[in-house]
Amino acid sequence: MKKAIFISGILAVFTMASCEKEKASQLFTEDEKKELASNVVDPETAAELKFDEDTYDFGDLPTAAKVDHFVKFTNTGKSPLIIKKAVGSCGCTVPIWPKEPIAPGKTDSIKITYDAGSQKGRQQKTVTLTTNTVKGSEVWTFTANLPNEATELTTANKLNGAQ
Repeated sequence: MKKAIFISGILAVFTMASCEKEKASQLFTEDEKKELASNVVDPETAAELKFDEDTYDFGDLPTAAKVDHFVKFTNTGKSPLIIKKAVGSCGCTVPIWPKEPIAPGKTDSIKITYDAGSQKGRQQKTVTLTTNTVKGSEVWTFTANLPNEATELTTANKLNGAQ
């Protein structure tokens, strides 16, 4: 019996030793730690992105329209604004953004190209910017109205004199 308790004790010690948890700092490489540290933003001195318009309406567009819009913004913060990445909510929306830092108080713009392709009806799309602002990302939205098939046929029939 003493032998069984002794062996159980030894197994318990080995089990506890092998279950030592890793520290969070051991889960990241040095490059990952540097990247995480660079994402820390001081709210008192951070860059701040202010769009001239939070949304834009392209209005009624023809079928398969391809249109551009320039989204103006200002860095109203105290540090240079860096836009690390800009992504459209779908492949139909392509943003081109400034790659250089925008100084405090300066204004710049992002070119948004929207290719409606075969989309129909009311569309709402977004562009998400990854930035060095306190929020870390900023979202800009646009809308457009594209013809439905029934609307296109009715319009074509009216143009051809049909009722």
